[in-house]
Amino acid sequence: MKQSIKIIIAVVIVGLAAGVLAWQLRNSQNTKLREAKEAQVPIPTTVESLQLLPQTISGGFSVQGITQPFQEVVVASEATGKISQLYVKQGDVVKAGAILCKVDATLKEIELKSANVQYDKAKNDYEKYLRLQAANNTSTAEVENAHLQMMQWGYNVNSLEQQIKESSVHAPFTGMIVEKLADVGGYLQVGTPVVNLIDIEKLKALLWLDEKAIASIKIGNQVRIRLDAMRDVLILGKVIFVNPKANESGKFQVHVEFNNTMNAKAGMTLRAFFQEESTTDVLLIPKSALVLNSVTPAVFVLEGNKARLQPVTLGNSRENQVEVTQGIAANTTIVARGVENVIEGMILTIANTTNSNK
Repeated sequence: MKQSIKIIIAVVIVGLAAGVLAWQLRNSQNTKLREAKEAQVPIPTTVESLQLLPQTISGGFSVQGITQPFQEVVVASEATGKISQLYVKQGDVVKAGAILCKVDATLKEIELKSANVQYDKAKNDYEKYLRLQAANNTSTAEVENAHLQMMQWGYNVNSLEQQIKESSVHAPFTGMIVEKLADVGGYLQVGTPVVNLIDIEKLKALLWLDEKAIASIKIGNQVRIRLDAMRDVLILGKVIFVNPKANESGKFQVHVEFNNTMNAKAGMTLRAFFQEESTTDVLLIPKSALVLNSVTPAVFVLEGNKARLQPVTLGNSRENQVEVTQGIAANTTIVARGVENVIEGMILTIANTTNSNK
């Protein structure tokens, strides 16, 4: 009897233990289910979304660029010899044709005087032989030899005059001496650099345009230039060069010439404003939609209320907006504001949705 009671008690204890264990397992599962459900509740991050609709853009576009000298050249010597005179220093402004330096040409000048004497003598001899030939008192061979001597000395005179002329180094255009590369007493060979000269009366804007923008750009198009350092001034320029070959990034180089009326410097940043005909089916996004910590330009596309990171290709910038040329299609909805708080795959609460035509 006692043995039966013990067995019954043992069975009850085992049953109670199993019940407690089952209750704990069920409670744990319920907790996990509750946590999983809570994980699906939208986080309290506030974002605004934008549905992208095709737009027609008129009034042109703008691109950033940088100023460069309109002309820049290293002026070199055309003569061999020692510098006897140097007329310029760094920072000097010179006119086109101004003499920058002179190479010692004393020996050439002495040779020229001697050659002029010999030429005059040869000319007189030739004229004398012509008179003798007219009187049949000399041979044709002697006349031809006299003529050859005169021509030879004439060539020598012209050659020495050219060498003496080349001993003076001239400025090829009006500009500023930005670097002096030689000094008085220095020995020059043909091609030895003397000064670095840049044109300061004009500048050119160096720009890079994508294939969509370059299609409407032609030589002679007028462009307005605004320097970042002088934002209140707009300068009128014109396109002087369009590179027909794109670089590795698919951008085309464009040069815009403008008069340097504001004493700007080469290397200044600028914005160039182009006028063009209306463009249809353009997708514009606010710059606030760009994901700044992405390796390449990207936006967050909304799939329901879930964020997906989507790389995009950008076109021209328009004040606080930028064109998207590849990566997303019309009617796509993106995160327009609040991207700094978004992580890919995150469930979002959408505070406001607008479309890009508003």
